[in-house]
This record gives sequence, C-alpha cells and structure tokens, in this order.
Amino acid sequence: MTLRLPSTPPMRQMMAVEATRLLMRRVRAGLLASIVVIAIFGLGDLRYHADGLGPLLVVKLAQLAIAIGGLLSLSESLPRRRARVVGATVVIAIYATTAAAAILRQDGVAAIVLLLAGVLASAVLLPWGALAQLATVIGAACATLALVMWTPDAAAILTGHRALALGVVFAGSVVLAYEHARQRHARDHVAGTLAGHTAILERIMAGAPLDAILTALVAMVERHADGMLCSVLLRDGDCLRLGAAPSLPPAYREATDGVPIGPDVGSCGTAAYHRELTVVVDIATDPRWDAYRDVALAHGFRACWSAPILARDHTCLGTLAMYYTEPRPPDGNDLALIETAAHLAGVAIERHRGEEALAISRRQREDEAYVSRALVLAGQEMLTSLTTPVVLERLARLAAELLGCDCADTVVRLPDEDVYVTGSAHGYAAMHLDALQRVRMSPASLAPLLETFASRSVTQVRTAAVTDPEAARMLRTFGITASMYVPLHRGGELVGFLSAAFCGREEPFSDRQQRIAVGVAQLASMALENARLVEETKRASQLKSEFVSTMSHELRTPLSVIMGYTDMLADDVPAAQRAGILAKIRGSSLELLDMIEATLNVNRLDAGKDQPIFERLSVPALLDGLASDFAALPHQDGTVLRWEAAPPVTIQSDRRKLRMVLKNLVGNALKFTPRGEVVVGCAETGQVCAFTVRDTGVGIAPAQLPVIFDMFRQGDSSDARSYGGVGLGLYIVKRLVTQLGGDVTVTSQLGTGTTFTVTIPLAAEHLRVSA
Repeated sequence: MTLRLPSTPPMRQMMAVEATRLLMRRVRAGLLASIVVIAIFGLGDLRYHADGLGPLLVVKLAQLAIAIGGLLSLSESLPRRRARVVGATVVIAIYATTAAAAILRQDGVAAIVLLLAGVLASAVLLPWGALAQLATVIGAACATLALVMWTPDAAAILTGHRALALGVVFAGSVVLAYEHARQRHARDHVAGTLAGHTAILERIMAGAPLDAILTALVAMVERHADGMLCSVLLRDGDCLRLGAAPSLPPAYREATDGVPIGPDVGSCGTAAYHRELTVVVDIATDPRWDAYRDVALAHGFRACWSAPILARDHTCLGTLAMYYTEPRPPDGNDLALIETAAHLAGVAIERHRGEEALAISRRQREDEAYVSRALVLAGQEMLTSLTTPVVLERLARLAAELLGCDCADTVVRLPDEDVYVTGSAHGYAAMHLDALQRVRMSPASLAPLLETFASRSVTQVRTAAVTDPEAARMLRTFGITASMYVPLHRGGELVGFLSAAFCGREEPFSDRQQRIAVGVAQLASMALENARLVEETKRASQLKSEFVSTMSHELRTPLSVIMGYTDMLADDVPAAQRAGILAKIRGSSLELLDMIEATLNVNRLDAGKDQPIFERLSVPALLDGLASDFAALPHQDGTVLRWEAAPPVTIQSDRRKLRMVLKNLVGNALKFTPRGEVVVGCAETGQVCAFTVRDTGVGIAPAQLPVIFDMFRQGDSSDARSYGGVGLGLYIVKRLVTQLGGDVTVTSQLGTGTTFTVTIPLAAEHLRVSA
C-alpha cells in the first residue's frame, strides 16, 4: 500500500505570496499615512494660502485620487512583480504632486523634507527590493530638482554640502533597500530550506516509499537554484544505480545508470569512491569526465557537483549530484544545500533499509512460528504411528494439508523387487487413485530425481519444463502442473520420497512450504525408523515364540527316544537288540548335541568371541575329511551323497569355520532330500573358490528365499512340520561366510531341488571386514 501525504504548495511560492502580502500591507499603510499628511497640508493651505487655493486644491485632489486609486488597485492577489510596479508608480506620482504643491506655495524646503522622509521610510519599511527603491529615489530626485529650480528657498538651502548630503541619503536609501532585500532573501532561503527539510523528514517519519522521498528531496533541492538539475544514485555493489532524477533527460538517465565506482569516474563515481564531496567546475575540461563527457555535453551539462550519501558507519550508500548548464563553482549556500540534502538522503535510505530488515525479520519470525506449529502438529501425529503403512498414510495427508497443495503422495521402494510403488496418496480423484496404485517405477526411470537428493533436500519440477516424455505424460495424466519432491530415509538409507503437487497452478512452492516439506519428511523418516524398530521387535518376538515352540518340539523328540530306549535297556533286553538300542540312543543324543552346539555358536557369534583364524588350507584335503565324516553318519536309504573331485587349490581361510559351513549345508541337503542325490563340488573362479552343494530334494518356496538366512526361520515353522531343526543352521552359515570374507547364494525350485554356492577368497588380501 502506498502512503499518500497531503500535498503542499512549493515553499518558494508560499514565501513569495507572503512577501507580496507584506508589501501590500505596508504600501497601503504608507498611502493611508500620505492621505493624512495631504489632509493636514490641505487645511494649512486653506488658512495660509487662501488667495491661491484654486490650483492647490486641484493638486491636493490629484494627490488624494492617486492615493485612493493606489489603495484600490493594490490587492494581495496581485503578482509580486506587478505589485512592486504599481506601488512604485503610486509613490512616484505622490512625490511629483507633492513637489507641484510645494512649487505653487513656494515652500520647497518642507517638500524636500517630505521627500526625504518618504525615501527613507520606503527603504526601511517596504520589502520591494533595490530596483523599486531606485525607481522611487529617481522620482524623488527629479521632484527635488524641480523644487530647486522653481522655489527660491529650496535653491538657497540645497547648495554645496547640503545637496551632496541629500544625494548621499538618496543613494544610501537604495543601498539600504538592497541590503534589506538581500537579508530577506537569505532568511527566505534558510526558511525555505528548513521547511523543505521538515517536509522530507515528515515523509520519512510517515513511512513514505523511498523512491517518493528521494523524488521529493530532488525537487526540493532544484527549487533552491534556478536552472539546476539534481539526481540521487544508489549504491549497488561496485556501481551506482538510478534512485531519483525526475528532471534529467531520459537518455542521460539511461547512460549513467550503472556508473562504476572508481577514483576518477565522473563526479558521482569519484565521490562514492573517496566518500567526499567532488566538485567539477567544467565538465568539458575535467579529466574525470573523459568516459562520460560526450553524453554530458550533448545534454548541455557543464558543471556537476556530487556529494556522497553516507550511513552512520560512514559506508557509502550512494551520491547526490547537482548539474548546471554553465561552468561554475559552488558558493556557501550551494555547499550547505548539497551536504544537507545528502544527509537527508542518507537518513531516508538507512531508515528504509532498517524498515526492510524489520519487515524481513518479522516475516521470518512469522514463517518460523508457522513452520514450528506445522512441524509440531506433524510430529504429534506421525511419531505416534507404529507401523509403516500408517506413517505413510498420515504423511501424505499432513503434507497436503500443511502445504496447502492439491495433492500429495509417497513413493517407496520394494527391496525384494527393486521397484518403486505408491505407498500412500491424498487429494487425488478416485479415478486416479487406482491408476496411481498400479504404477511401478524402476530405479533407472527415477535416476535423475534420485540423484538430485544427494545434493539437495528438495526438488521442484514444473510439468511444462519436463523434457522426459514418459514423465511428462504421467504428470499430465494426474493433472499435475507443478510438483515438489523430498527424500524419505530410514536409518541412513533412501527408501523413497514425498511428492506434493498443484493441479492448475504453475508457481513454485514458497520457501516456507519447502521448509515445512523438508521438516515433515525428516519427521516421517524418524517415524519410519521407529516403525521399523517396532516391526522388528514384533518380528523378533514372533521368531522367539517360534524358536521356543520349535525347540520344545525338537528337544521333545530325541529326549523321548532316549528315555524310551533307556527304559527298554532297563527291562533286560536280549544282547542282540542292545547294540541297536544303544545306536538309537547315540543318534538322538547327537541330535541334541547339534541343537545345543548351534545355539552356542549363535551366542558366540553375537558376542564377537569367535573370530576366524586364517591358515593355508588344501581344498581336496578339506573335502576328503568332510566325506569321511559323513560316511560314518547314517542317512536315508533313498538318498545318495556324492563328492565331486576337487581341483588342487590352496586357499587361506579358517578350517573349522569353513568345515562348519559346508557341514551345515550338506546336512541340510540330506535332511530335505528324502530321495535322490546330494552333490558337493568345488571350482576355482578368478580370485575365489566356489563350493556348491546341490540336491534334488523338496526345494524352497519363492516367498521363503529372502528370509531363509534369518535366525529361527524355516520354510515350515509349525509344530506339525515334516523336518526337524531349530532354524539356526543357515543363519550361522551366512554369519560364518561373511566372517571369512565370502558370500553365499541360493537358487531353488519347489519340488525340484536347491543349490547353495559359497565363494571364499583364495588369498587373505581378498578378505572383507569380518562381521
């Protein structure tokens, strides 16, 4: 909103009107006094000059007519110049008739006294200047000369020094009128300057726009010097930009807008550089104007004085310049005016910048308060969400509400399938929701967007500027014209992003909206991490329950066998059956030992107390030893265990841990292969040795493949499952292989078989950091 101040007449015009009024009042007072004097002398003429009363009466009537006519013609509405002409003409006419009356009565001395009194009174009392006073003095001198020529007493008195003294008085009255006029002009100048300064200060205090204040300041300066043009330039880095110069020619304003600041760059650039008044008396010859001389002379400028506009800390804010069309130096009044005007400009600029800073600070505080309230609301809702779907649903809804946009959605990555899908959406039309849920995006299609998240916390996109035709088509399908994307993290991992959009509006999101979006996304990232921890806790609790159930079931079976056969031995069974019973007891005891050993291995791995010990190992010798161990163990009659010939390879690894890995894999394969074969092989590939355990057993369902290496996990976790075990074997395999610097992978087809591949580095320098 622009503040409009009441308009006031120019100060010079106001002072001129007031001076005219004063002149009129004093001339009318003088004419009234003249009428009184004419009346008094008229009465004297009736008494002392009755014989020649006729001609005197005519002169007196003429005097009265002149005085009355002057009273009627002198009004305050007359222009000052015309008022002075009328006043001087009336006074000269009265002087002439006074001399005529004195000649008729032959009384020149009295008339000269009256003329002298009138001249002195007009010089002291009438503010009409030296020119009007000179005109009336000439009239009085002519009247005096007529008196000297036609009245004997005047001729006798005005001789020698008396005539010289009268001339000096007449001339002195002109000097006195000139001095009074000069003093009045100086007082008017000071009053006008102060009034102009007051008006500028009032505008500043009223909060008027800076350009309006500077324009008024320039106009005020120009009113105090005829023919002078003024300009204000504002500092913008290392150059000066146009601030206010309403009277300068447009072409000149354009040529000097952006003048650099330097030690010898015209008047303004030099003044800003040295921060002191720079006076150029003649632009045509001053070397500082070499770069701008032609344009200045083309517009008729010959002199330029420039004062720096300084802040309170003496930094330069700009310059104030005065231009003249003739070469000239400044006088005292000029210097005072330019310095005062520059100071006022500095006050206006500093106040304007202070108000701008306060406004910015106020807006920042309001933004901070709004953002804080929005984030508190978002935090209250999202941080109490305990599951990922709830977090994503609330995130989309809060983003749309807090940002004031048309719609918002979340896109998350499915790690199992390595695709991005819509996690939640809010504000979309029903016809678009189904289509949005079906969208599946590959990481490659989102690569440009995902790459920006590495360097920026928020990315804005205008649909009209999108060059990827597929992306542009998708955005237009949902009616999106402008959108913003913020990454979502869980832990330190990028898991997706938040999208907020406008449908129809192309203006970008504001800084405040971006800050809210980033803050909400960060809260969502924390909520997602919390949800993950809660979900993992629930999953761990479920696994623990499954483990307890499995351990109870698995421990019960061998213990039941041991207890049953022990009871049979107590019944004194025949010797022929005793060996078989003892073998059953031993087999069940070994099962119990394996379960306990597996549990202890997990505890040692989690505690970090079972670090690998690397040594040189012969792969053929390692596999031969394992073959001997498994040959001594019983297995199902329908299953064949076959060991392929190993290449003569030597590796550096931990013998015990590698044997445990292969033993667990071979044992698992035998357990899940009721009929068929289990084949163990080895091959050297590059810098690694690959061990494979391939079976033709029951296989693993695709849904179970991602979790078979988790703790306490099996394809069947129920008490009625077909195969034993507590679900720790593959977990231990994964942990041990990681410690050895290798990797384990699995491929399987349900009902056909499974193949595990373990890769171990050949040399220690290929080892990875142990888990």
